[in-house]
Amino acid sequence: MKLRPVYVVVLLCCAVMISAFIGTNKTDKKIRLADTAIGFKIDTLITNVIVPWQITFLPDGSMLFTERAGRVRIYRDKKLLPKPALTVSDIALDKKTGLLGMCLHPAFTQNKWIYIASNYTDNNRIRVRVARYDFRNDSLINPFTIIKDIPGNQNHTGCRLIFGPDKKLYITTGDADQPILAQDLKALNGKILRVNDDGTIPTDNPFAKNDTARKEIWSYGHRNPQGLAFEPGTGILFDSEHGPTGGDEINIIKPGENYGWPVIHHQDTRGGMISPLLEYTPSIGPSEAMFYNGNAFPELKGNLLVACLRAESILRIALNNYKPISQEVLLKKQYGRIRSLVTGPDGYLYISTSHYDPPEGKGEPPYDMILRLRPSNEKVKQRVQSIAINKKSVAQKQTAALMFQQLCAACHGDHLQGTEKTKSLLGRNFSHGASKAAIVNNITNGIIAKGMPSWRGAISEKDIAKIADYVWITSKRKPSK
Repeated sequence: MKLRPVYVVVLLCCAVMISAFIGTNKTDKKIRLADTAIGFKIDTLITNVIVPWQITFLPDGSMLFTERAGRVRIYRDKKLLPKPALTVSDIALDKKTGLLGMCLHPAFTQNKWIYIASNYTDNNRIRVRVARYDFRNDSLINPFTIIKDIPGNQNHTGCRLIFGPDKKLYITTGDADQPILAQDLKALNGKILRVNDDGTIPTDNPFAKNDTARKEIWSYGHRNPQGLAFEPGTGILFDSEHGPTGGDEINIIKPGENYGWPVIHHQDTRGGMISPLLEYTPSIGPSEAMFYNGNAFPELKGNLLVACLRAESILRIALNNYKPISQEVLLKKQYGRIRSLVTGPDGYLYISTSHYDPPEGKGEPPYDMILRLRPSNEKVKQRVQSIAINKKSVAQKQTAALMFQQLCAACHGDHLQGTEKTKSLLGRNFSHGASKAAIVNNITNGIIAKGMPSWRGAISEKDIAKIADYVWITSKRKPSK
């Protein structure tokens, strides 16, 4: 395949653009942007693939990537090999599900083990599994199950895989659109899991000796963590995860800790629960996260980089003693939704797009691409701007129907008709108060025991009233027979 270079100079965003991306408040602590923009040459390596969810590299420099449709592909010597290394026949492909995370064993050169997370269907229910394969003669063979039977859903399925400096496998799981599972220590959903390379439980896991909790759990109270990254040198684990309406998060992950969902979110606080290091409203849709430790881009050395789906960009975060000191937006709105973001053996950055991603993506040809970012040696001086770390949420102005779809439809159905999780509310079949005031109270304070989060502080009282009006009017309809 002939490489097509595209020359791009990424300029620092103006204060107005940054504030729309991150959200600001006058009382927030100010941080500074870097004063030099980064120049890229961008090569188009692969086109017309369907959601390359995870890119990784073999020791010989070959690129492997998963396609969410159920394939693992190989790119070698500037060519995409026609034969997949793996085709999974029982893949559950629906919205955000499919063949997803992938990583190599730290001793891959000796054992040839590759780990893959995917969704499958069992008794008409979506599940999550992680399996280990042998990579032999450009094929993935001999699957060995590491973990399985984790409830899945069309959304919130997690599935990022990474080996830590301790040579343990870390796995993210989403709440499967059942928020209360994130707080349930007997469930694997809404968690970061930690297992040995054969799926057994490390003896130093925080719940390894707790008979009332799943021993695989490393941390809990997560909604949909999509990125995991260990900081070089310190071994500190960071995650990136999707919030409920805005409220996207960057967290420092500590063993046994509770990150709050659905009890707290955005910048809420509560004893025994950890609020995010960084929070983003409006949503940026954070996907894969990584620390850059290559040599091709010295100005990025040690920075945390986050691929962004909804924001269609790369977020660059500079840290000092785990504290963010600057942020910058790269490639904003130039290549669409960015799913995977990794450093290649050459020190260049490799990204994949995620356009075939209904309902947010376009879902039409030419589908998705894998791009390579090289230094352009062109830099543009820019006046230093100040932005603010978001401490208070900035709610987006939306219609009541749209807010209901974003916040409530996953459990209550698109038109209050109910789902497997909840009964129909049509005909005003309410269990927690039959008045409009009760609806406002339930939206404001949540029904935590039933997995319904509180939206206090995440959206305004005015918007809560709009949603309550929408529920009140819609619920008047009688259920169809």
